[in-house]
Amino acid sequence: MDRAQAHLSAQRWDAAIAVLEPTLGEIATNRVHFRAIRLSIQHRQAAQALAVAYACTGRYDDAWRALEELPGHDLLGNPPPMVRHQDAEFEGAGILTSLIARVLGEVGADPVSAGEPEPEPDRALHDGGAGTGLLQILSHGTTMVLLLRALGEDGTVTTSGVRREVETDEITDAFATFRGTTSTDALNYLKSWDSGVVETAAARARMSAAFAQVAPFLLEPLQILLGGRRLRSLGICDDGGLNHFPFEALPWPDPAAPGQVLGDRYDVCFLPSAASGLPHRAWQRRERPRVLFIAYDGADLNTERDVARMREFTGLDVTVMHTADCAKREILTELSKDYAVVHFACHGRFDIFQPSRSVLLLSKKALDVRHFDDQGRLEVEPGDQRYQLSSEDLYGIHVRGAPMVSLFACSSAASRPPVSFGFAGLPGAFLRAGASAVIGSRWSASNDLCFTLLSTMYSAINDGMLPGAAFFAARRALPLMPERTVFHQGLFCYIGAPVEETL
Repeated sequence: MDRAQAHLSAQRWDAAIAVLEPTLGEIATNRVHFRAIRLSIQHRQAAQALAVAYACTGRYDDAWRALEELPGHDLLGNPPPMVRHQDAEFEGAGILTSLIARVLGEVGADPVSAGEPEPEPDRALHDGGAGTGLLQILSHGTTMVLLLRALGEDGTVTTSGVRREVETDEITDAFATFRGTTSTDALNYLKSWDSGVVETAAARARMSAAFAQVAPFLLEPLQILLGGRRLRSLGICDDGGLNHFPFEALPWPDPAAPGQVLGDRYDVCFLPSAASGLPHRAWQRRERPRVLFIAYDGADLNTERDVARMREFTGLDVTVMHTADCAKREILTELSKDYAVVHFACHGRFDIFQPSRSVLLLSKKALDVRHFDDQGRLEVEPGDQRYQLSSEDLYGIHVRGAPMVSLFACSSAASRPPVSFGFAGLPGAFLRAGASAVIGSRWSASNDLCFTLLSTMYSAINDGMLPGAAFFAARRALPLMPERTVFHQGLFCYIGAPVEETL
């Protein structure tokens, strides 16, 4: 690995490939290797370095496959179940929506057994509309490469790339800053305790400054990659330093639309990599969508206003569970029933060290109580765990009907996989439980912003729009608000396939 690093530092890409390919090939045949955490981490780093070397020599498809075939592993060194790309509707390039999957499944897919029927082409491939592109971002030292995988006009999947040299310290610091925007981080932009949100002008100024520092590194390469392509959706598949960055808020220059951002131009969604082992499920249309609404019982969130607004959409079959009347066990039981949409309106807390212990704080009983003792020392009494729904609680349940799950809670979209492609945190837990997609917030959520998004999104769902499309339409309506900031534009994100459904 030292030889490879020396070649990479000197940008001798072909020499690095010659060293890394046989080394990784030997490691991949030794499954016992992955029981050692340190060696597993080194293997991942070596595979990422090989992907960079491939990309810098123009071998973009090889670079993409080097990433997607890299086994993920947990903190104990256990790899996830092997993914059969064909059955899971993978194309070998990560979770692809119906615009790409199955029809173009030759790359990395198992061959169709004799006597089995060929999978039917998905009609979305032939609707004449715009398609979906997947974006991966690689970096090594001062080298950053953006890879875009999309469906070409000839019906084949191609990977294109753009390479840029950047200042290592500058971009690393900026990326690290956006990794620290969750409500448990000491460097949080919007200071958030369990009891509420405190937004300050200084906090937003820090967020805007960090965003302005990162945006130029991404904007020009993205314009080159996306220019001239007829894409409707942009799926971002990043497990590295940018998995918390608000791509939707990137300014997107267009003389015909001043002030446009990337999220105005494209349906920006976030997709776990194939190495995570997460299955891909399509949302199922119903004649009358059923909605499960879990409502926090404290007055600070004003969930009664949210419920009343939801009741106005008489076409939606809404079941409301007030956490004043039920605890976590009853909610888990209800989640196993058939719903088209599941909506949580509560507080949230992301555990940056153990993402699997991130929680939705369902009731004011779940909040930690902070007070000072007689000697002035801060004491914390943990909240009632019966009203704390954690990622671990979701491991043992199955959510029927592949619903879209809306998590209107602070830091509910946060997922920081420190050493793996596990997509840890609440989004990954709901996807594993059976959700087709998850909507969540990257940082502290504003009550008024949540209410605006809820009203617009569910009104569109009531009118027959797909949940994903309804979310993107509602997100685009946010610029109409008086204040247009990175906080507003990048708060909520969509994790999952953007437009897919089954009938």
